[in-house]
Amino acid sequence: MPKVVDHEERRWEIVYALWQVIAEHGIEGVSLRHVAAAADVSMGRIQHYFGTKEALVLAGCTALVQSAHGGYQETAEAAPRERLLHVVSQQIPRDDAGRIGVSVWYAYVAKSINHSAVRQVLAEARRGAEEECVRLIQADRAGRADAARSAAGDDGDQAALEQARRLLALADGLTLRVLVGDLEPGEAVAMLESEVGRI
Repeated sequence: MPKVVDHEERRWEIVYALWQVIAEHGIEGVSLRHVAAAADVSMGRIQHYFGTKEALVLAGCTALVQSAHGGYQETAEAAPRERLLHVVSQQIPRDDAGRIGVSVWYAYVAKSINHSAVRQVLAEARRGAEEECVRLIQADRAGRADAARSAAGDDGDQAALEQARRLLALADGLTLRVLVGDLEPGEAVAMLESEVGRI
């Protein structure tokens, strides 16, 4: 009986290998040959699933965003404030795997300067994170009767947007400091917890 192939699993194996190559050599160091070696598959297999190096690199960017979104979906039962903290702190690298993930993210950020498709994927992801932060801030306020009475309409929406942008900007800065070893992950997360607590 022929072996059943899980094509989605095969695609993810190749994407993980791509991320490994990006973490070690940057996006400019990506080649189908390097990724095939890292995935222990043939170059033909990669071409079968992705076609070209360009398509593979873009698929890796999209998969990175999907992976982060999947982690967020696991918090569905948590309170809005806990979910908000997850959104803004999930990028803080807490271990070697996290450092690799963040370094791959920053490689894509750098690539987005001259690659419109990557730029579009990253911009949509950041807008989505911002919109979700705004929604969670508003949900948290609505859950507290005194805050819900004091926050009114458009002013409340604008304030939530500004708070979301500040939180995300702080998270970006803290992530960079942890990545370069200037700050411990626990310190960065504690700062974000403090900021979320002030909202």
